[in-house]
Amino acid sequence: MRDYYEILGVGRGATPEEIKKAYRKLAVQYHPDKNPGDTVAEEKFKEASNAYSVLSDPDKRRVYDTRGHAGVDGMGFEGYRNMDDIFANLNLDEIFGRGFGRGGGFGGFGDAFGDAFGQRRTTAPMRGRDIRMNISVPFSDAVLGSKKEVTVQGKRITLTIPSGIEDEKTLRIRGQGESLGIGTSGDLLVTVSVQPHPTLTRDGLDLLTDAKISMTTATLGGSVRVKTLTEDVDLKVSPGTQPGQQLRLRGRGAADPSGRKGDLRVRLIVEIPKSLSRKQRSLLKELDKTL
Repeated sequence: MRDYYEILGVGRGATPEEIKKAYRKLAVQYHPDKNPGDTVAEEKFKEASNAYSVLSDPDKRRVYDTRGHAGVDGMGFEGYRNMDDIFANLNLDEIFGRGFGRGGGFGGFGDAFGDAFGQRRTTAPMRGRDIRMNISVPFSDAVLGSKKEVTVQGKRITLTIPSGIEDEKTLRIRGQGESLGIGTSGDLLVTVSVQPHPTLTRDGLDLLTDAKISMTTATLGGSVRVKTLTEDVDLKVSPGTQPGQQLRLRGRGAADPSGRKGDLRVRLIVEIPKSLSRKQRSLLKELDKTL
C-alpha cells in the first residue's frame, strides 16, 4: 500500500492547508465525472480520498505517522469501499468551500465543476453519519470475549466483544450509526479500552504473571500456586531454578477469533531473606563451603 504523503505529493511536514490543496488538485484531475469509464482514474480518486481522510484528521495522522497503515486500520478506518462511500463520508463543503447538496450530480460533486466535467452521474444514495463511542471492559472480558449492551440514539444494541481483542481496538458495527430515514444508515465505531488486571498483563496472545518462590524451593524444587484468569493451579518447580526463569502453561493465554490460543507465562521471582538468625547464617556458610 502506497504512502499517503506520496499519494498526495506532499512532505510529512505539510500543513493542513497544503494537504487540502493537494487533494483538491487530485480530486479535480481524477474525478469520475471528468473521466467517465476510466477505472484507473476512479482508483486514483479513491486512493487520494483515502489519503486525505487520514492526513486531514489530526488523530489519524498522528497514529499514521507513528504506526503507518496498520495504526489507522486499528482505529477503524478501512478505506473507502466505492465512489458512493467517498461522497457519503467526505465533507465536500469543508474541502471545496462551496455548497454541495446531495440532490444533484454524483453526491453533489459534479455541480462543483459545472459543465466542465460534461457527463453527470446519478445521485449517490443518502447515508447517515458514522457514530463513534468509547467503552471500557474488564481484562477478562477482553481475553475471553463477552457481550456488552450500549445505547445509541436511544436504541439499545448488544455488542460482541471478540475474544483476544487488544486495548484501544475499534470495532465497526455496520448500519448502527445515524439513520436519515431514507437511504442507508451509517456505522457504529466502538473503541474498546481494556481495564488493567491486578496480576496479569498481555504480550500478544500470551498472558504474563509473576510468582514468588523461596530460595529453598528454587534450590531443591517444589511447587508454586499461580492464579490464572479462571482458576488457581499448582506448578512444578524444578531443582536449581534460576531467578527470572519462566514456566509456561500451554493454551492458558488469550484466544483470537480464529481459535488460536496463547500461553500463560509465569516468571519466577526468588525471594531472598532480608534477615537471618545467627544459626541460619552459620548453616548457609557451611553450605556454601560444600558448593
